[in-house]
Amino acid sequence: MDLSTRIFLFLILTLSVTACNNDSDDRKVDTDVINIPMSADDEMDESELPKIVFDETTVNTGKITQGEVLNFTFPFSNEGNSPLVISSVKGSCGCTIPRSYPRGKIMPGEGGEIEVEFDSDNKWGEQTVTVSVVTNSSPALTQLIIRTNIIVPDNMKTNQ
Repeated sequence: MDLSTRIFLFLILTLSVTACNNDSDDRKVDTDVINIPMSADDEMDESELPKIVFDETTVNTGKITQGEVLNFTFPFSNEGNSPLVISSVKGSCGCTIPRSYPRGKIMPGEGGEIEVEFDSDNKWGEQTVTVSVVTNSSPALTQLIIRTNIIVPDNMKTNQ
């Protein structure tokens, strides 16, 4: 292999490797904000952890018409003793989309909101969808639940 071919292959390989690094800076969390106190015998001291407490974790919408888009706000507070960090918020399906949530430290006594959108298009009957909230608290996972009963208007009914 001649030198120009080697250089070309090296450049292609380098570009391929660096192009695959899709880490977004807004998704990174510095390790100095995560506090997980452990004792020498691996017992966790939960009194030192953050504690996420939601005003409500379940919303019952009752009956809605197919195609409606609903927006929900889930207020919460950090009732623990160290900074709370939300590492991810994900809906259980494509119809349930977390629109916004605080990034960075949420100090003890402070709070925030998680905004979620639910799209009932192509859904019918009783539906239960969830939003998974992962934090540095104990427990690390909190489920937000949306329950609804989707009614299909007569003019929209097919073989459902």
